[in-house]
Amino acid sequence: MTPTQPSPTILSMEVSSKDDSDYRILLQNKIRHLTIRPGTFNRSTLSTPLSSLSNLPGDHTWNCALINRDPSNHQLTIELQNRNLTGITDIWHPLQIDCLQLRRTRQLTATAFEATYCGSELPSTTTLEKNTTVIVKIARFEWEIPRLSQETSIYKQLQGISGLAPRFLGHVHEHGRVIGFILEKIEGREAGIEDLVGCQAALKRLHDIGIVHGDVNRYNFVIRGDGTVMLIDFESSWQDKAATAIMRVEMESLGEQLVEETGRGAGFIPSNYLIE
Repeated sequence: MTPTQPSPTILSMEVSSKDDSDYRILLQNKIRHLTIRPGTFNRSTLSTPLSSLSNLPGDHTWNCALINRDPSNHQLTIELQNRNLTGITDIWHPLQIDCLQLRRTRQLTATAFEATYCGSELPSTTTLEKNTTVIVKIARFEWEIPRLSQETSIYKQLQGISGLAPRFLGHVHEHGRVIGFILEKIEGREAGIEDLVGCQAALKRLHDIGIVHGDVNRYNFVIRGDGTVMLIDFESSWQDKAATAIMRVEMESLGEQLVEETGRGAGFIPSNYLIE
């Protein structure tokens, strides 16, 4: 008797009725990327498409599939591809962790989640420990790579600067392709106007090393229990010591940012973005 194969699982998805819908799935212990063209399925099916794709092969000869519907006969078409997907190239930390060895425990945003490491023994030199909650940030799809690549490079510039940002614990890879990173989890709360002086001091430290943050909303400042302030989320950051005018505008906007009540920057998980 042929053993029953595990069912495919959706790891990430971004659904659109008008544009392509993208999915990152686990099938036969390999991550695959699916793109479903507009008009192929109705919105309800796009939210749970795997039951309509039961004929996806489980062999390792493909990693991408383009799914469409033939306009002449309305038959479903599946084009399998084996592509060299784009990854992060600025690989500067010695530790690389397989994304399948990270157990997700809490989703934070579409690309960030809390996790624990569940793989084999780690090198004694690493600061990552088993069963310790960390923050993982990944590019789910190729078009998210540039933002994560930028943030990876900014963290390289922040190495050795104590107390300004979470420690960078290592890179995350998907079958060898680097797609993100692991950070220490910082306990604290979002900033308010009462934290203005501390936030200004933290932002000045960042500016003093020539980095523009790019998104100084209140949720990108973490106020720790002892009152110290740390910065997070460097997707929009860049290094330019000559950008003093931009830095000044960024600093001057802090008061307004810290009284913002719309929730901008807090992070939320629409149901059509991620499935646990």
